[in-house]
Order: sequence, then C-alpha cells, then structure tokens
Amino acid sequence: MSSLSASGARIQGDDYQHLFAWFQALRAAKLESDITEIGIEDPSAGNVDDVTVYRSRERNEFFQIKYSVDARQLLNISWLISPSKAGGPSIIQCFYDSWRTLTYNGQRPKLGLITSRLVDPSDPVITLREGRDGTVSTRLSQHGPRSKAGRARKDLASHIKIGESELLDFLGDLHFKAGVLYEDLQYQASILMSSLGLFNDSAAVKIGVTTVRGWVTCGRRKLTIQEIKDEIASLCIQKDEPAAILLVQALDRDIMPENANIAIDWVDLFEGEEPRTRRQLRDNKLWNSKLRPEIQGATQKIRAQGYRRVLVRGYMRLPTWFTIGVEFGKTAGFEVLSLHGNQNWASDGDELKLPLAITREETLGEGNELAIGASLSTDLTEDVIVYLTSNVPKVGKYIYIAPVAGPSNNAIRSTAEARGWALNFRNLVRDFASRHQSKKIHLFLATPAGAALLLGHRWDRMPDTQLYEDQGISCGYQASFFIPN
Repeated sequence: MSSLSASGARIQGDDYQHLFAWFQALRAAKLESDITEIGIEDPSAGNVDDVTVYRSRERNEFFQIKYSVDARQLLNISWLISPSKAGGPSIIQCFYDSWRTLTYNGQRPKLGLITSRLVDPSDPVITLREGRDGTVSTRLSQHGPRSKAGRARKDLASHIKIGESELLDFLGDLHFKAGVLYEDLQYQASILMSSLGLFNDSAAVKIGVTTVRGWVTCGRRKLTIQEIKDEIASLCIQKDEPAAILLVQALDRDIMPENANIAIDWVDLFEGEEPRTRRQLRDNKLWNSKLRPEIQGATQKIRAQGYRRVLVRGYMRLPTWFTIGVEFGKTAGFEVLSLHGNQNWASDGDELKLPLAITREETLGEGNELAIGASLSTDLTEDVIVYLTSNVPKVGKYIYIAPVAGPSNNAIRSTAEARGWALNFRNLVRDFASRHQSKKIHLFLATPAGAALLLGHRWDRMPDTQLYEDQGISCGYQASFFIPN
C-alpha cells in the first residue's frame, strides 16, 4: 500500500491553487472583463491571499484555496473553527478578520473558499448553502435559536466574538464552493481557453499552470490586465477568434457560472429534485413566455459586447440546444460552438458531407403538418408515432432521417461531419416540407447536444417548428419551444 508524502500533497495543493489562478487570469483576459489586476499570494489581502481579483465595476474578490488529497476530510463548521496547526486563528476567524480589514468606504469584499472537500451532510450550517452562490446567510437566518442550526449560529458568533447579526452580514459575503476537483477546474479553464480562441486541450491547460507557477517562483505577486494579456499572447497557443460564453443551467447548476458572459438559471422552474428527473417545467407556458425570450435577450447582450462567435454550454436537454442555435443563427450573423469531448464542434469551417436518407415514412392522417424524427444512434419512430397518434391529430406524415450508413453512437466523428450533417438534414427537411406544402413541423431530437445546436443554427427558411421534450421511457413527450418562421 502506498500513501502520498507530505511534499507530494503540497505539490498537488500548489497545482490546484495555480490552476485556479490560471482560471482567474483567463477571466481577466476576456473582452468585456472589468478585472484590472490578479494577485497570487497577494501581500495586500490579509489572511485571504491565495488568489485575489481586483475589479473596476464589481466588488473585489478574495479566495482562499484549500485542497484535500482524498474525500475523508469534509467541509464542516468543526474544521472551519479549528485552530491552525501552529495554534493560530481558525479559518473562519481569518476570513472574518480579512472581511473587516478589506471593507473600505462601505464597499465590502466578496470572499470565497474554494475546496476539493465535500460538504459534511450532517453539518447544520454548511448544508444550508444557496444553490446559486454558495452562501449560507439567508437560510441560516431563518432558523430559530433552539434549532440545531440556530445553536450552531450562536456558537459560531461566539467563536468569532461578534454578534449574530454581524455574523449573518459577514456570511452573506462568504461563498463556499465545495467538492471542486482538479479536473473540474481543468474543464472550466478549458472552456475559457476555448472562448479566448486558445488551444484548450490538457497540454494547453498545463502550459497555463506552469506559467502561473513561474509567476510565483519569480515573485510576481500581482499582474495587471495588460501583463496577463501579454503573457497569454507569448505562449503562442492562439488558434481562433474569441467567443462569448453562454451558460444555460436548466437541469443543474454549474460550479463556476462566473466564467460566462451570460449565465441563465432555470433550475428552480423544473419539476424534479435531481438533474435526470428534471424533464418538465412546473408551468409549461414558460417555454415560450419566459425561457425563449431570455435566450433572445442573451443574443442582444452578447451582440452589444462585440462578439460574433458564441460558445454554448450548460446542463440542458436537446430542444434548448436547438433553440439556442436558432436564436444565434447564421442568418443573424453569429457562429456557434460547443465542446464535444476533446473537440470543438463549431459552425464555421469546412463541411464534410454525411449522406442522409429518409429511411421511414409513415402516413398518420389527413393533416398537412409534418413530424420528423432526428436521431443519429437509434430509431425513435415507435415512441414518436404512439405519442403523435394520441396527441397531435393534425400531423399527416412522419419521416425518420438517418445516416445512409445506418445509425450508431459514432455516426459523427468530427466537427466537419457535424456541420455537414446539420446542413444536409436541414436541406432534406426543407425539400420534403416544400413538396408536401407542410405549414408546420413537429421535431423530435435524439442527437448529440452539439449536433442539435448546429442544426438549429442552420434552421432558416423553414415552416413553423414545434419542439418536444422526451419525458423518459414509456412517458411520451411534452411540447416545449415553438419556433415561428
């Protein structure tokens, strides 16, 4: 049995901190960023000095990074109030002292604890974290003095030697980000690197970590935004035009929504307590009265920021990916991309033709509306027809379009093939709808997310289109976004 040495643990912890610092440097380099300086082991930040972010419009941010080599050590109040190994102040006391010191002219700092530790499920305070920002103050204030959380609140205030009211003010500015793994930070950095037009594979991310380590060993404790941009340019890893990041949180929230230009949060609008069960809105009218207008609002904001390319990411089902592609369409002057494994599936570039055919055609009634099954891995016809027969009587025809070589999980192997598939699929549907004078399309998707995005991006000069959410095995479908044309 082998165990990690103390020096090995320190090296892992340094890598974790340097990767987080690289992530913040990438945030600073974005076109619209208001970040003016980044600090690493910042001498002017008091006890919260691991990584600091100075901003011209928003509040300054001060992060303490706590890495754990395994999952045995949990994030809880007991750990936060423990004295340091040298018998000094506890972590929470250090945060409070910095909060007092860094508050200036009524401007309070934004403090963050970034840790790989998981939350202790039995802790009465940390389990009250808000899903949106990781603070505990709001929910902690709602518990009575005799409750477990209320008693913990009193003990915590006593430990810091402040009143409970001031404790809640302080905790309102302290954000707990727990369970953040090294690979999570690596993925978030990769997203930002892609949005900046940089190579974003693991080798490129490692170059960034090494660069930060070089800053630390050379004593560069603070870097201005121009110094950061010059450093990134010197790495010679630029390959594309920068892109805005649109993050849509429908099924689950992202651990770092701050890396997006626009972050949309719909999680609480869905029924279900975990991502895989969130398939239906609590109010189905919101698809087109709230969700689609918010996507349209994002197009206006991103255009105003000066971007032409948009990197789309988030936890959402296929109709949302398709609708984003529509709103950020090619005819509107945008290009879109998404991360697909180690590839960027982008709408701009050469197309590699992927032969498609209408492999099934079913007559369902006398109506002139058209239903389409779009699947790259398996034939979804039987489930769709059962649903249409019972719920959409105006559909006259159903067609299923698949690769000529047959459906498979590896039907699309590259971004060029993904572009070719989207264009060929659109043209097949456009031609069929024109010949049959179809006034409305009902579209059922079973494709990779990036393929749905690219298809929506090219969905111009088409009939009105109704999209559907898959409700799960034997549960049918639910109408979602409606795209007028």
